[in-house]
Amino acid sequence: MTEADTGVTTGETSTTISVFGREDSDGRADRSLFKRGDDFRYGRSEIPADLFRDRVLTFVDAIREIVADIPDSAGEYSLHEVQVTVEVSAKGQLSLLGTGGELAGKGGLTFTFRK
Repeated sequence: MTEADTGVTTGETSTTISVFGREDSDGRADRSLFKRGDDFRYGRSEIPADLFRDRVLTFVDAIREIVADIPDSAGEYSLHEVQVTVEVSAKGQLSLLGTGGELAGKGGLTFTFRK
């Protein structure tokens, strides 16, 4: 695999990851309920792999704490799996993809927690 295939480049100082995602105008994504998916701007940036790793680990740790408090059952039903879909901004910020999100074809991360 080449750098172009993986989106990972190595330099003299650190490894970087090429991220394509929603551009944040003020450091956080605009989550207006009145915007359509076509109204958002997308861009590509290079971020240090260790920074992105730290953000992913922090996010997963927080979700792990939340998932740990979910009851094993609800009436006759039992919970075996929780899936969390995460959007990645062009700056490498992670955020939950809520209802109505339009991730199809745009990429992101999905974490699956199984009991």
